[in-house]
Amino acid sequence: MVTTGSVSAQFQTYFSKALLERALPLLQMEQFAQKTPYPTKTGGNKTVRFFRFGDPSISAISELSEGTTPSSGDERNLTLSSVEATLVQYGSKIILTDIVLATELFSHLAQATKQLGEDAALHADTLCHRAIVLDSSTSTGTSIGTQTYIRYAQNGTNGTTWATGSAANGAMTATDLLDGATTLFINRAPKIKDGYALVAHPAVIRDLQQDDDWLKVSSYSAPDQIFKGETGKLFGVSVVSSTNILSFATSASGIVSASTAGNVGFANILLGGGAFGVPNMSSLAASGSPFSPKVTILDGADKSDVYNQRIIASFKTFYAAKQLDTRFFRVIVSKSNYS
Repeated sequence: MVTTGSVSAQFQTYFSKALLERALPLLQMEQFAQKTPYPTKTGGNKTVRFFRFGDPSISAISELSEGTTPSSGDERNLTLSSVEATLVQYGSKIILTDIVLATELFSHLAQATKQLGEDAALHADTLCHRAIVLDSSTSTGTSIGTQTYIRYAQNGTNGTTWATGSAANGAMTATDLLDGATTLFINRAPKIKDGYALVAHPAVIRDLQQDDDWLKVSSYSAPDQIFKGETGKLFGVSVVSSTNILSFATSASGIVSASTAGNVGFANILLGGGAFGVPNMSSLAASGSPFSPKVTILDGADKSDVYNQRIIASFKTFYAAKQLDTRFFRVIVSKSNYS
């Protein structure tokens, strides 16, 4: 009897050309940034400078006497401070051989172009998030444990107590969000779309959704006020879901390198307006924007590839992200009851 097994050499594995879905990150930070134009050919030195005049004050207001001109020297002065962000060029490439393109089942060049664009967006979102969470002296930073803008869920500013506690005692609660928003309000942080926004990990948002005061997006009366990725509101704070949240193990006062094992903490960000800034690329510089990167395809022979055996897809960006005012945001570090 002849079976498929006895003549198996003739059978080919069927390849489905329908690609499986990939795990794409939820990226949200760019929509909350203060954007400053960065034009080309203006003599710029790769640095964007953000300016701020002084806050309102009553210290220079004095009582006037009828018919008497106040003495000089007691007038109100204007103060101007600045924050600078130095743009850095980043890039990545994918190299394909001519044999791959000649024998391919899928269009590897098309996928390479798409992949590079997604990588650029993820990198820019990471720069924005880390610039807020980490040391404000640079865009990358090294530590968050001692920063004044850090709050630890259910433990205020005590990171050690938070780190050694259970997940239930370190998860974010509605009170944590309310306290953080109250701090921004006291600090007179500007509003974003008439409120503040929390960018948090889905596992953290899951804990907040257990609160009876949670308001679903579907119940909003003003859909034009909804942020991209918004899942709901609590005490008027828009809660936005992002999977690109810095996470870390809690073995060293809660502040060590990123990890997904064991008891995990998440650096969620409560934002007011003007918390951080990025360049808004214009004109020719737009090719360096990570949210619309220009992908270059090199597919011709040259001295380094005389037989034209390689095709190179690459992109470059010119970008930076910087804290602008630590009064206008809080990083709420929390664990989660999700398992």
